[in-house]
Amino acid sequence: MNQTGSTQTVKFDDAVNQPVTNSGQLMYGKFSGVQITQGSGLPGADASSVLIRGLGTFGNSNPLVVIDNIQFSGLNEFNNLSPADIESISVLKDASASSIYGARGANGVIIVTTKKGKSGSSSVVYNSYVGFQKATVIPKYLGAVDYATLINERDINQTGPTTNLRYSPADIQAIIDGSNKDQFSNTNWANEILRNAPIQSHYIAFSGGNEKTTYRVSLGYLGQEAIVKGKFKTDRFTLSFNLNSKVKEWLSISNVTNAYWSKFKGPTGGADAITGETGIINQFQRSHPVVPAFYSNGEYGFVDGTYLKVNAGPPITNPLRRGVLGDYSDDEINIATRFGVKADLTKYLSFETSGSISAQFGSTSNFTPTSDVRDWAGNIVSQNLVNSLRNSTRFNYRLLNENILRYAKKFDGNKHDLGVLVGHSLVYNRNDGFTGNLEGFPTNNLQEFNGGGVLNPNVSGGASVETLQSFFARVNYIYNGKYLFEANVRRDGSSKFGPANKYGTFPSLSAGWRISEEKFLRDVTWLSELKLRGSWGITGNDNIGNNLYSQNYSLSGDYFIGNTIVSTVTLAGGLANPRIRWEKVEQLDVAVDAGFFGNKLQVTAGYFNRKSSDLLYSNYPIPATIGISSLGAQNAADMVNSGTEFSLNYRNSVRKLNYTLGANLSLFADNKVTGLGQGGLQTIGAETIFRVGDPFNALYGYKVLGIFQSTNEVATSPRQFGNTRTAPGDFKYADLNGDGVINESDRTVIGNPFPKTVYNFNATLDYKGIDLVLTFEGVGRLDRIMNDNGQRVMEDSRNNVLSYLINRWTPTNPSTIYPRAGGQNNAVVSTFFVEDVSYTRLRNLEIGYTLPNSITSKFGVSKLRVYVGGQNLLTFTKFKNFDPERQRGGNSDQNTPLYKVYTFGLNVKF
Repeated sequence: MNQTGSTQTVKFDDAVNQPVTNSGQLMYGKFSGVQITQGSGLPGADASSVLIRGLGTFGNSNPLVVIDNIQFSGLNEFNNLSPADIESISVLKDASASSIYGARGANGVIIVTTKKGKSGSSSVVYNSYVGFQKATVIPKYLGAVDYATLINERDINQTGPTTNLRYSPADIQAIIDGSNKDQFSNTNWANEILRNAPIQSHYIAFSGGNEKTTYRVSLGYLGQEAIVKGKFKTDRFTLSFNLNSKVKEWLSISNVTNAYWSKFKGPTGGADAITGETGIINQFQRSHPVVPAFYSNGEYGFVDGTYLKVNAGPPITNPLRRGVLGDYSDDEINIATRFGVKADLTKYLSFETSGSISAQFGSTSNFTPTSDVRDWAGNIVSQNLVNSLRNSTRFNYRLLNENILRYAKKFDGNKHDLGVLVGHSLVYNRNDGFTGNLEGFPTNNLQEFNGGGVLNPNVSGGASVETLQSFFARVNYIYNGKYLFEANVRRDGSSKFGPANKYGTFPSLSAGWRISEEKFLRDVTWLSELKLRGSWGITGNDNIGNNLYSQNYSLSGDYFIGNTIVSTVTLAGGLANPRIRWEKVEQLDVAVDAGFFGNKLQVTAGYFNRKSSDLLYSNYPIPATIGISSLGAQNAADMVNSGTEFSLNYRNSVRKLNYTLGANLSLFADNKVTGLGQGGLQTIGAETIFRVGDPFNALYGYKVLGIFQSTNEVATSPRQFGNTRTAPGDFKYADLNGDGVINESDRTVIGNPFPKTVYNFNATLDYKGIDLVLTFEGVGRLDRIMNDNGQRVMEDSRNNVLSYLINRWTPTNPSTIYPRAGGQNNAVVSTFFVEDVSYTRLRNLEIGYTLPNSITSKFGVSKLRVYVGGQNLLTFTKFKNFDPERQRGGNSDQNTPLYKVYTFGLNVKF
């Protein structure tokens, strides 16, 4: 245990059976200080994210991913690896561990190593599973009778008792008795939209070799349909090839290639057909339940029987039709390959050079057909008379060259152990894109540009280039096996900065003391290992936009004197910052590693403090006289994260029972913005605030004190937003500044979008061929604003509400929790909509049986295992109606619901 930095590693065997749709999900429940979030349940677009030790930048927070020594700036290539190809995943968390990767390591580093061939006899591995997916949570909305009742109540509350009610007593009776289902139905849209969807995976790998050369090649397939009804489906094919050869005693070569082809299909809009205000998931509430899913003639339902009334029910966007209307396809092909040569120059000195390329090609086609919408009698409600096609292509390639010289030698009877590394790397990255649009095709069956479209042709495109050059060095020294030292320095130059600030220097230091090797502890038999370690370092971050340091101009229009055009005016859209420089992250770590009883029990406890400085920020006052609308980002802001991490692992055997137990716990202090630079202004969004002293993008709104219960209470309270129509049943907000009026000055921080705790537990058991694997994972004290999908009590004339709001305030039900239907100012962002989304989840469960070798060997099979498994099977949370695991930001309840997975699988090895 000579490690001095903060690093955790998890290894995998030949059979990785978890039904994960991206390989990043293999990290669930395995690491401390790491928060993995799946934001959506849509195949091929699940919005997964990984956050290591909290947020360290206002911009891109993705960690660097290194797969077989090929660097990637996002999670895409990692997520699309076949899980069964992965041998190990390591997470580098502190500056000392990640500093060797320099500029790309400020957000942490994930190192992925794929499986290699082994010398000896050849082997063939086949893994397969089939299963189905179902939503983890199905939201519950009001049925049609309650919906109609609340709509009528809303209209009365807003316009008075003489209003034209949308639903008459006869209409409501028709809903109850089902006598006219075309016009007065009772549709549960959540049940109509969601379904059980199939998933399957197949994987085969061939490996072998001799003493000089080993190889491994694999092919994989994942087919996944969405739990949302429609055309949504993803097919992914993977290829991995790994070759290692010792050409001479002193010369080795290696080649590794990982590739995937992902095919996503859906209706018009693709993933956008599901998300957003008009997306399928938001139709849980927007498609009111009085409209049938289908009319009796088999056509999709759009309006109910009130359609022609004065106070009509608005037409819906039928989500079932939305899921099949039009065509969308997206193909993405990625090939990443690395070729390396290593030469042992002397016994102690070696040199390695490598070249890699990652090339990605994508093509998207989005066709919107002509269509019409009709009522139950066949009358046209609306039409789209012009079809259209939008095609786009994208191409990215990334070239990387690394040259590393290593020196390693032990002196004085191994008392002194010295290692030195110096290196140089070059990165070239280019992105190209092209988009074309055309309308007016003669038929919806022609979906190519040469099919005859003639209207509104339009094309656009662009390209960007990034380059990075780095020089780096590392020195390791161990004295007498007890005292560990490491120093790193890296000099990075990035094309994202101007000439004066192109390069940054980033050092780190770490040390460790193996206390258990001291004489006073050598005779303590129950203590196997005790090590104190600490580290300090600075890493740089260039995950920012291109060309922020150079001034851009645009043609803004014509300049007139009287009625005469004098010239076309060219103006600066925003003032650039030629002095833009590296963002910096300074980290301090202190930790203790301990092993007991022959290292059967291993414990780690540590503290980290992470200070981010020179963060880019752009909200500064701009004098109107300088004639620009925005100011270039300045390296001015600061932020701090700190916390403690605990890790425990225990392994043992009792007769024929082998088992391991593991747990990780991370406790985070509040993420806090500590500076915005001279003159920097706080930034206030619709639901968040960005200011000194609060967490980054803290939830921001009004504090609800209760609900007005009488007109006298309204009259004697501060004026609510200057509104004279506030009445009993409306929210009563806190007058925080004491001026007698509730307005935007009374907003305050109402929640934290970052968890205080992240924890997990995992266990494996093996007894006489029966094995069990389970993983629990969760987060604690995490807030989210939920006010987008049925949480508002009839604020408009169409939306349904979640079923618990049937308990809204009425004169006969003076609720102190839920406001009246259609009241005043009850939809503003407030503590009412802040939900605690803490949860504990059974992330993975797998039970398998391996047939005895005495049986399988008769058929030439060295291993045959069958198993059943599941993912996301149980969730313990106070949060209702939606899954608590969601990406940060607004409208997260409009994404595809997450899903449980039930699988049956097979592992065979020949």
